[in-house]
Amino acid sequence: MLRTNPRKMSGRRYARYLAHYARKNNVLIVLAMIFIAGVAAGTFMARIADGETTSAIFRMVNGFIESRRDTAMMRNVIFTSSSSLAFVAALFVCGFCAISQPVVVLIPFLRGLGFGFSSAAIYMSYGMSAAGFLGLLIVPDMLISTIAILLCCRESLRLSGNFWRMMHKNTTEEDYPIKIYIARYVVAAVLCVLSAFLESALHFAFANHFVLG
Repeated sequence: MLRTNPRKMSGRRYARYLAHYARKNNVLIVLAMIFIAGVAAGTFMARIADGETTSAIFRMVNGFIESRRDTAMMRNVIFTSSSSLAFVAALFVCGFCAISQPVVVLIPFLRGLGFGFSSAAIYMSYGMSAAGFLGLLIVPDMLISTIAILLCCRESLRLSGNFWRMMHKNTTEEDYPIKIYIARYVVAAVLCVLSAFLESALHFAFANHFVLG
């Protein structure tokens, strides 16, 4: 009688699950890779900046950190959420345009570019002492809000593709109901605001415990 290896069977099961997830969410995975490419490009740009640009970056980083420490929590929430909600709003509008797919795909790259550049600038300014600051006060909000933005990208591509098909097939049949589109964007916007609350709460609780420089 043949005996099956439980670990081997478990490994195959997880492999099938991952393969199924990758096929079902291939668009989201590609968008995440575009975001990562933007992070790499932003980091590279910060590292090759000349002396004058580096000094400007240092002043910008110092101003950003000091302003966050001296600003009330609710103002920090508004400031933090506004950048994410701007992307969400732009993507929402793009969904109603049949030829907006290139713009939608570019947004994750721009998001990653900004994150990579700013994170590299903080690290260049303060070295290893900035690791905890970035890991606890910057990365959590960036990850959560970026996930919301990537989900919005996927929804915009779906709706935009739906309009493209309607134009070329001369039909009024909707494959993607507008109500679902709006509901998912509302969820994404709420997620961005909650992420901003988390980031502001972390700043309020821990910002003074980090010594940069």
